[in-house]
Amino acid sequence: MWVFLSRRLRMWLLLAIALPLTRALVHRLARAAQRRDPSTRTAKALRQADSAVTSVSERASRRGRKDSKAERRAARRQAAAQR
Repeated sequence: MWVFLSRRLRMWLLLAIALPLTRALVHRLARAAQRRDPSTRTAKALRQADSAVTSVSERASRRGRKDSKAERRAARRQAAAQR
């Protein structure tokens, strides 16, 4: 089933659904591990994973905003050229 979806749709599904769910899950696990014993290896690894997933998520949302701005700019140029 996954093969039949276009590349763009698969990427959107990953960024819009899977990444936020993963981010929430890792964040909850990191907070729970830190509450129990912040000095353990697991707590440190989960904090690091939480930081990494958050930065990827923020980068993806910034890139989406840039792409939409570029598309709007191109549409304005095209409309101006047609006048």
